[in-house]
Amino acid sequence: MRAGELAGWLTDAGVTGVVVSLDAEVERAWCVRPVPGEDEAWEVFWCERGGRFEWTRFDDESAACFSLFGRLVWARLAGQASS
Repeated sequence: MRAGELAGWLTDAGVTGVVVSLDAEVERAWCVRPVPGEDEAWEVFWCERGGRFEWTRFDDESAACFSLFGRLVWARLAGQASS
């Protein structure tokens, strides 16, 4: 999966109302982007009040995208189970 495909995959999985930013650090959003100045390294994190939370680094774009996809789908399913 590529970063540009992530939004479509999330929609297909029924994950809506989640803000995902590609290639930029955006307030109150999950961000997936290349690590600045490094070839092929990617990072995923939640951005809020200028901080990076749940930050994870990956060796490639696909791993970063699948990680965030899995996290958000799991959160959606876990939320349904508690309803």
